[in-house]
Amino acid sequence: MLEEKVNRDAMYRVFKSLWFTKEEVNFIAVKEDVILCLFAMLPYVKDQDTDAYAFNLTPFWLRIFNIPLEYMDKQVATDVGKAIEEVVAIDWRDRDGGWTEYIRLKVMIDVSKPLRRVVHLVSSDGAEIVCAIKYERLPTFCYICGLISHST
Repeated sequence: MLEEKVNRDAMYRVFKSLWFTKEEVNFIAVKEDVILCLFAMLPYVKDQDTDAYAFNLTPFWLRIFNIPLEYMDKQVATDVGKAIEEVVAIDWRDRDGGWTEYIRLKVMIDVSKPLRRVVHLVSSDGAEIVCAIKYERLPTFCYICGLISHST
C-alpha cells in the first residue's frame, strides 16, 4: 500500500523476535521493493497463485457507539456488523458483563476501500440514529478520505 525501500534483514530480525521461532523463517517477495504498513498473513495454499490471495482483507476490532441501551442485543450487533462487512466475532461483554457504552465487533475490512465512520440505525418509531465507529489499533490512515494507505 505504501511504497518504501525494503530492509529485508531488519524485517527478518523483527519478525523472528516477535514470533519466537526456533526454525528458519522465510520471506517471499510478492512484489519487489514494496513493504506494507499493514502486515497481512494468510495461510499458504499449495499450488495457489499469489494473485488469488486476498491481502486486502484484514480483520479489525471496532466499537460502535451511540446505540440506545434497548437496542444492545445480539441481533443488532450482528446486523450492524453485516452492514459494515463480514462479522468475524462479537465481544459480548463490556466492563461488568453487560454492554453499556458500545458494542465491540471483529469485522473483516477491505483495506483498499475507505473506512466507514458511522452506521445508521432506524428505531422502532422510525427515528434515525447515527452510531459512530471507532477502530482499534488502526495503522496510519487519512481522516479526509478514509484510506489506510496515507495520513494526509
